[in-house]
Amino acid sequence: MSNLNERQIYQLSYPTLVKELGKRNLSTKGDLDILRTRLIHNCKGYDPQPYQFVAVIDFEATCMAKPPVYASQYIQEIIEFPIVLIDVTERKIIDTFHSYCQPVVQPILTDYCKDLTGLTQEQVDNALVFRDVFMNVEKWLIDRNLISNSEQKCLFITDGPADFNRYLRMQCEISNLTYPKWAHQWFNVKKAFAEFYSVKPGRIHKMLEDLHIQPYGNLHSGLDDATNIGRIVIELIKDGCVLLPNEFYIPSMQRNAQLLTGQSVSTRMICLNCSRSHSEDQRSCMQDVPQREQRSRSHYPRYPTNQSMSSERIPSLLDLPYPHTSNTRNNS
Repeated sequence: MSNLNERQIYQLSYPTLVKELGKRNLSTKGDLDILRTRLIHNCKGYDPQPYQFVAVIDFEATCMAKPPVYASQYIQEIIEFPIVLIDVTERKIIDTFHSYCQPVVQPILTDYCKDLTGLTQEQVDNALVFRDVFMNVEKWLIDRNLISNSEQKCLFITDGPADFNRYLRMQCEISNLTYPKWAHQWFNVKKAFAEFYSVKPGRIHKMLEDLHIQPYGNLHSGLDDATNIGRIVIELIKDGCVLLPNEFYIPSMQRNAQLLTGQSVSTRMICLNCSRSHSEDQRSCMQDVPQREQRSRSHYPRYPTNQSMSSERIPSLLDLPYPHTSNTRNNS
């Protein structure tokens, strides 16, 4: 069976792509861009994966139908903490951790939150507070030898920057916990999926749709969402995407310095359309889609895994207002 080059693959019709993939015993599910990328990487050969395990985390947090305009005024507490563990070599889910968390700042769930997440007031009332859940999480990770000072065998995966850079950071402040070292870098699957397959970024169901995979469970159930992200990650591994950290934690001390100097980070929020961080005055998050689609279809940015990461006691940001300054950049 002869290998095809990238130019030849781009000239193939959808039915021919399906036929070529079938010859190689590869999955024939997915949109045109997915099939092209899959065949390209099979013909080129696969690079080794640096991590033995990956752990998918997808928090659910307290929420309201109409949140405040500024993120500093919107305190959200983690109410569901799931982990889905994947063996990279076996390409399958091998273990899970799951726990609900009892909120303490806003202990009563809004009707909107209950409808969105499917959680009940009784479930969170009977749950452990986050500090105790976090201790169980770290014990679970240590028992499986997933985190250690000498070697990092496990890469953590989210479907956007908010899980670690917002929810976990804020919860550590609320619970007076040191932000964990293992969450200083992670793999944003939405970002990597869009860049690897050269498609527009989308949420979990959009990625599953692109792969022609039926969703599992209920949307906004933390464990079900983490499972679906895990299924997406397994397809990325099969198709040759090398899993490396592509996002990093911004320490609170750095955030505080930016706040005090009036830098525009104060008005940046997570966009629900593309899960990227935008300034509040940005009008469109899709302006750079053509440029992203022109990027290499066979590579995405690789980041070092040995960056120095120091653990620190997190100063509180909960009562710091976002200042209005005249030097805020206009990103519209």
